[in-house]
Parts: sequence; structure tokens; C-alpha cells
Amino acid sequence: MGCPTLTFDWTSSPLETLAADALLIAVKTPPGLDASNSVHDKNSKAPKWMTIDPASSLATLDAALKGLVQQAIEEERFTGAKGSTVIIRVAASDAASACKRIVLVGVGTPKQHHARELKKSLLKGASAALSPDWVSSLAVCLCVQDSCCAQLSENLLRAVVDGIYAATYQSMEAKADNASKLASVLLHQGQAPSAQQQADLKVLQASALAKAFAKDYVNHPSNLKSTQTMVDAANSLSAYCGVEVAVEVNPEWIAQHMPCFYTVALGSVQSDPPKWIRVTVKPEGEIKTHIALVGKTVVFDTGGYQVKPDNYMCTMKGDMTGGAVTLGAIKALGELGGKLALKQGVMVSAYLAATPNKIDSLAMLPDSIVNTTCGKKVEIRHTDAEGRLTLIDAVAMAAKESTEKGVTPDVIVTTATLTGSASRAVGECIAVMANQEAIEGGWAEKLLNAAKKAGDPAQALDVWESDFDDIKSKLDGADIINTSQNKNRGAQSAAAFVMSGAPAGQALIHLDIAGADMTGDEKATGIAQDTLIEFVLSALRA
Repeated sequence: MGCPTLTFDWTSSPLETLAADALLIAVKTPPGLDASNSVHDKNSKAPKWMTIDPASSLATLDAALKGLVQQAIEEERFTGAKGSTVIIRVAASDAASACKRIVLVGVGTPKQHHARELKKSLLKGASAALSPDWVSSLAVCLCVQDSCCAQLSENLLRAVVDGIYAATYQSMEAKADNASKLASVLLHQGQAPSAQQQADLKVLQASALAKAFAKDYVNHPSNLKSTQTMVDAANSLSAYCGVEVAVEVNPEWIAQHMPCFYTVALGSVQSDPPKWIRVTVKPEGEIKTHIALVGKTVVFDTGGYQVKPDNYMCTMKGDMTGGAVTLGAIKALGELGGKLALKQGVMVSAYLAATPNKIDSLAMLPDSIVNTTCGKKVEIRHTDAEGRLTLIDAVAMAAKESTEKGVTPDVIVTTATLTGSASRAVGECIAVMANQEAIEGGWAEKLLNAAKKAGDPAQALDVWESDFDDIKSKLDGADIINTSQNKNRGAQSAAAFVMSGAPAGQALIHLDIAGADMTGDEKATGIAQDTLIEFVLSALRA
């Protein structure tokens, strides 16, 4: 189901004249007002709530509503603290404002005005504004107190669009009568939008639709999801200009060319055969840059014979989040016109090795030794460390197929719900790990900058030579092992395993998203989707 179809327009008309069911106003904490302490410290002589700036457009709205806004601010002790909200209901008899519902959302102090925190705040504000089922039109005041700096304006616009789409998102299984009725959004600021803002809005809408697309497939129930589901998702992208899809469905081909991936698929090879999915946006002329995106696509993970405890198996329908957001990046390019990447000579490819990790009489066994696409032999010590087994072959095959076509990737980015160690290391963040080639080539820095701009929480972890030593097999018949011998660096050793599939000299960045792919109530977050899109777009701008 995704999100409703929305139209966005701009206005600089006075707030009290805006015609919409609801009005959402982003409010900064005024200088001198301690939003964190003043309300709670009874002995403090500091102001305990915000006073509306008489020179602001909010003062004009307050005057039109006969002081209703300032009254609500005082009653709720509103300081503009990040994520705080005040809901003002305008009586139908009051014709001073066409908006029946006004929501103030605090965005805090300047140090909290980066994209990551603003996205959290505006999601709360949008959810409050859109909670009544009768809201079909929404006006949003991007910055009410004074003119915003360019960076804050950019971050607010991103947060508003992301928050509105997130607040109105429903999964494909949602009941239709619960769908949001929102159809139009009016963006308000003190001046007409710049050409850059208008261009940014298109990108943000494309990103939001891509994230909804990815969340749809992650949220899809395990009994309805299969490798064919991911093929269908990929094929849906072929409708966009410039997007080509190729799928290898022959298990014998996969067994021969991607044996490690095939080993994971053994437990379901008869009921749900593996699929090797490739989706490409390719320039018609000279290719200046090739970005290869590889997503872990384990459509359900039981853990294999070393089966997961029951609580840990819940949410394993989301073990294909990496594949979903990888496809989402291609969708965003399609939404932006397909040929956008082609004009700049940037080729973007998505690769998904899709399979469940299930149990039957054919399923992989611990203590197995298997081949890989890259030629290394792997000792399988744990059947629940299956994601890296699919990725090592996917990375090697992505590089091999590309090179054979004369378009060796400049960088490969793997995205995976790979290790619990990553969540213990960085919490609900993307753990970003890069090999030396990606660091020296500047790709790792570009990706971290993309995450910062996109508002995705990301933290870098170094992968050391000792992490590669940690995955060396002690058997004379194998090269590497699929578990970490140093349990304290499980995320890094898993990354080293994945990187082992890349040919010499290949830049590779690994994103472990295991700590942030699901909310506390087990719904997909679409984590890393915005980062991947911004990373690709940064290459287009270069």
C-alpha cells in the first residue's frame, strides 16, 4: 500500500489565510530559553515557556486567533524543545483561520538542527497533525520565528517530507479503510522557493517513495514472501526509463557459479529455489563511474540447523532489508526520470542473492567446507552466519560480471542485517566499515557524508588486519571461517569475511544495519535507504 499520492505546493501567504485542514508549525527554541531545565527547575527565574516574537508570522496568527496560540504555549509549558508538540483545536465558529487543527512542533536549539534530529521531531509533529482521519490537506510552516539559514532550511524540508510520508505510510497488508486521506501539502516560508529547493523537493519525494517501497517488502509477512517476491519487486522497476533487470533462476547455474550462496539455499532449493537478481541503470554513452550496490536478501532466516531461539526468529522476515533498500535506490533514480544518472555517465547496479535460510534434509551442516565464487574455501562453523555466505559470492559475482562487460565497479556497497555485534557496537545506527581501497579512494568519507546529509544515524568502525586474521580457518582444507573467533569484534570480522569476496584492489564499503532495521514494535524503518540514495546522487553531482 505504501503512502498516499501527495501533491506539494509552496506559499508565502500569511499563516492565518492558509486553507488546509491542519497546520503544522516548526518552532525553534528561542535564545536564552533553556528548553531542557527551565520547566523542571521551580527555583529558576528563567522563562518557563516560549513567548511569541511579536515580529514573527506566528504573532500575526496568534492575533487573528485572539491569543489562542500563546495561551496554549503557556498551558503546555512549551519551550520549542525538540520533539515536543502542542495541539491547538480551532473552533468551527472562529473564521479567523481556515485550519481546524494547529500543531506546534519543537525543533530545539541550533546544535539539534541537523537532519537526524529534525527527522525525529518532524515525524512526531506530522503524526500529531495527521492523527484525525478527516485531515486531507496539510499546511506546513517550515520556520516561523525568522528567516532560516540555508542549511537549516534544507534540513527542515528533508525532515518535513520524510515525516509526512512516514506518518502516512501503511503496509501492503493494511486495511484500506485505515489509509490516510491526506492528498495535498502546502509548504510555507517567508519567500518564494528557490530553484534548489524545488529540485530538492523532487529528490526528497523520490526518496520517500523508495523508502516506502522497501518497507513494503520488509514488512511483507513471512508466509507470503519468497524469492519470487523479490524478483517481482525488481521487475517492477523495469517500467522506469533506463532500468534493466536480469534474473538467474536456474539452481544448477547458481550451484556451479555461486556455490557458497547455493549452500545457504540448500534447505529450500526444492520449495523456494534461489534467485540471482541484477538491476542496472546504465548510461548509453561513456561510463565515468560505476556504483555497485549489493543487498543481503535472505527472505527468512531460521538459523538453519543451529536454529535461532524463538524470540530471535521473530522479525526474520526482515532479513532481506539490505536487498529491499538496494532496489529502493534504483526506484528513486527511476522516480527522478530514469535518465538522470545516464546524463552524468554514472552506472548504478543492484545485486541480490535471494534465498531463505531454512531447514530440511538437504540443508547445510556445520563443519562443512564449501567453495566460493572468488575461489576461497569456507569452513562453515555456524549455519546462522548465513548472510555473509550469500554476500561473499554476491560481491565476487557482481565484480566478475561487471568486469567481463568492461564496467568494473569503482566501489561496491554491501548493505545487510548481518550481526548482533553491530547493534551492540553502535546501537540503533548503521555500522559503516570500509576496506583500505574505499578509504584511500575517498568513498568511505563520501558515504558517511551522505548519511549525515540524509539524516541517517551512522558510525564508522575500523576493519583491521587482525579481523582478517580472525576469520582464517585452522583446517588445512579451508581458507576462511564464517564465524568470529574474537567475539568482541563480530561486526568487523563479518565485514572482513564479506570483503574477502572482492577482487584485489576493489573498493568496498559494508553497511551493517542489524541494529536499526526494525522499530520496537517490529515495523520496518527503511534504514540506510536515504543514505544509499544520497550517496548515488552525490556521484551524479560530482
